[in-house]
Amino acid sequence: MKEKTTQEVLELLLQRLNIDRSSPLSRVHRLWGDIVGEDLVLNAKIHDLKRGVLVIKVTHSTYASMVMMRRKVILARLKERFPELKITQIQVRSGI
Repeated sequence: MKEKTTQEVLELLLQRLNIDRSSPLSRVHRLWGDIVGEDLVLNAKIHDLKRGVLVIKVTHSTYASMVMMRRKVILARLKERFPELKITQIQVRSGI
């Protein structure tokens, strides 16, 4: 049996998890570092998006404060790049 490349394995995994790489939220995940900043990207992750509310989980309350201080900038970037998602609010929760 032929060994699979990393890309092939990733595609299979995404298919099994029913993740559409072309979906807008998937694109947000890929550009997350540009949206929140490189200093937050490892400690602030997208958790959910429902009815225009983006829920971000952070590793520590310090990062929650950083996200909330940048809330307006983050929202502006999201609205500019992903208007189809109609994100109007950000909620932050601790505990990744």
